[in-house]
Amino acid sequence: MRFAVKAAGLCLLLAVAGCAGQSVAVAPDEPVLQRAESRGGFAGFGTQRVWASGLSITVAPPQSLKPSETAFPQAPRTAVFTVTVFNGSKSAFRPAQLTVRALAGGQPTPELTDSVQGLNGLAAAVSELQPGQDTKLTLAFAVPADPVELQLTVLPGGPGQDTPSVFSGRA
Repeated sequence: MRFAVKAAGLCLLLAVAGCAGQSVAVAPDEPVLQRAESRGGFAGFGTQRVWASGLSITVAPPQSLKPSETAFPQAPRTAVFTVTVFNGSKSAFRPAQLTVRALAGGQPTPELTDSVQGLNGLAAAVSELQPGQDTKLTLAFAVPADPVELQLTVLPGGPGQDTPSVFSGRA
């Protein structure tokens, strides 16, 4: 099962991989290469990824939440992530350019919006992020009732623009 989850994540990663930039994991207690090797190339939730442009993204460990009746799509549970984007580049960045995809238990799972709980997704990220600024985005994904391995693939500039990073862990 664990191999199938990693294989599915790798297939998704290869399907959306771009060639323009590279990212590296930055964790305070481990060298970058050791970190990448220990997670099979994936970054654990809470790890910061830095791209050659200077843009960095950290995906905090998820919080579990019961969706409201107005959530879309309906799901037994929601995994809610705080995504911190720091613009260390020399030009403005639009967080709406981010592409974030999720796999729950090796299966694609949709982003969930729940305006009653303030979960408006990437569509709400409309402001430009100037160089040296950071912002926090709250993203939610529909997940099964029981804890599951979850992988988020993040592409900062969208498909074909940057190398994706995959964050993973239990949610």
